[in-house]
Amino acid sequence: MEDIITYWPWLFLLLPVAYLFGWVKGRRHHKSDDDNCTNSLSSDYFRGLNYLLSDQQDKALPVFLRLVQVDNETIDTHLALATIYRRSGNLDRAIEVHQNLIARPSLSANYRSKALLELGRDYLAAGLFDRAEGLFNDVIKSGHNQQEARQFMLTIYQQEKEWSEAIKIAKALIQQGDDNLRPLIAQFYCEVSDQFFSKGNTRQAESSAKDALSYYPVCIRAMIIKIRNAASLKKYKDAIKTVKLVEQTDLDYFPAILSDCLHSYRELGKLGELVKYLKHVETRRADLNLMETIVNLIVEVEGDEAAFKYLQGQLSKTPDINGLSAYMSLLNKQDSYSESSDIHNIRQILDRMKNNLSQFQCRKCGYTSGTLNWQCPSCNSWGEIKPVTGNINAKN
Repeated sequence: MEDIITYWPWLFLLLPVAYLFGWVKGRRHHKSDDDNCTNSLSSDYFRGLNYLLSDQQDKALPVFLRLVQVDNETIDTHLALATIYRRSGNLDRAIEVHQNLIARPSLSANYRSKALLELGRDYLAAGLFDRAEGLFNDVIKSGHNQQEARQFMLTIYQQEKEWSEAIKIAKALIQQGDDNLRPLIAQFYCEVSDQFFSKGNTRQAESSAKDALSYYPVCIRAMIIKIRNAASLKKYKDAIKTVKLVEQTDLDYFPAILSDCLHSYRELGKLGELVKYLKHVETRRADLNLMETIVNLIVEVEGDEAAFKYLQGQLSKTPDINGLSAYMSLLNKQDSYSESSDIHNIRQILDRMKNNLSQFQCRKCGYTSGTLNWQCPSCNSWGEIKPVTGNINAKN
């Protein structure tokens, strides 16, 4: 019973073989001179099934292939068997089956396109992207299975970081009705924007960010690019305007733009306005870990006493490691305060805890990182990594 549960996907894919076996046996039922052939067919089938259940796929699949000679009525069976080869990692045999199918001059246009598509998938699984791309292009030209072929080409272009080609393919898929790709196209445009920015071409970087927003108006990454570009051109008012747009669109990303926010306000000489703005953001979300930043700004603008007053009020409502660390630093600055060795050790522990906290996490797979990746290195999803918010005390 356990073997059957383990290998049920293989059994499901081999149903066409079982069906074909029954069909052949039925056709030959009234031909007495073919009884030996039918018995041989039956024996081969169950021998192959035994190999499969015994975890001997290498022996099982050739047996099944011998049972079904290629003709117009067994093409689907061969495609199913080749799929089993590919899923079991036997790519050479999968390629061989698909190449044999394509070589048949009598193959219909639809089946030829399907075989080309599956052969492309074999090469894609083998990491032979150039061959796979050529086959997917042939499928698109054939007029059959175009959407599937474009989906696989989109995978290739993402892995090869050919963002302009990825944009073209994604746009074609949108024209076919896949409107869910708009956020993905926005990410591709952002990749192009980053490339322009790294070359010092700020104007083109800005243009690509606008293209991203035209396809997906709430693309946080494109907004962050606009903040960066504006700051690099010393357009600090524009940067702050976009900072507030990010805050209103998706507050989870505010920690990712905090440094740009601080820099822009500071360059404009508006630290008092900055303190008020950050306090406003903190009232919206107390788990954004802004307490220490606000304390440092209050010290700079209003002095230690005002910072103490702010911290005492905030820590009583929201326990926070960063806030507690800031509070102890303020205490240590006082002339009347004498720090014992125990308090010193506690401060060091708090500092280590702050440094060890992961800054970003993927919402899909849980991958954590100290940097913001727009495509998750673990699950390859786009736009799912966000800054980690919340304080460790409250969660524990």
